[in-house]
Amino acid sequence: MYSSLFRKTNILDSTQLRKMIAQHGKSCYIAKLEVLKLRDNEFVGQECRLSDEDEFNQLKFLLLAEPRLVKWEAGSVNFPTLQKLVLRKCIRLEEIPIDIGEICTLEAIELICCSASAQNSATEIQDEQESMGNSCLDVRAYANDESSSLFDFWRAVLD
Repeated sequence: MYSSLFRKTNILDSTQLRKMIAQHGKSCYIAKLEVLKLRDNEFVGQECRLSDEDEFNQLKFLLLAEPRLVKWEAGSVNFPTLQKLVLRKCIRLEEIPIDIGEICTLEAIELICCSASAQNSATEIQDEQESMGNSCLDVRAYANDESSSLFDFWRAVLD
């Protein structure tokens, strides 16, 4: 019953996210998501620390657009099946958690109008993957929204 409801979610603001979690329970809700797009979202605040219990087991696509996020702590245990990570206008984000690079299914990280430090951490993740023999991780950084072909592709597929 819930599987189709939770597979794909567009969240526009923190009120919607809180309402979904309140209605269906945190563990039920996040465990079934395959696509999550958080836009203009203050739900996570300036710091987001995911515990080992916060498992998005089915999540394949994560978009964080224009968050107030500065510090983000997460790892492969939180997103074990993530394939695409898109960060859009994360101008305050200090870094992408290095453990994100340990996700064996991760194919692409795309940064659009993000901080230089976030871009540097994405490059470090890619370099680490390459040093372990994985040259499949595609990292792209764009200075403006118009340059992002991968973002446009996934937006069309997932909207």
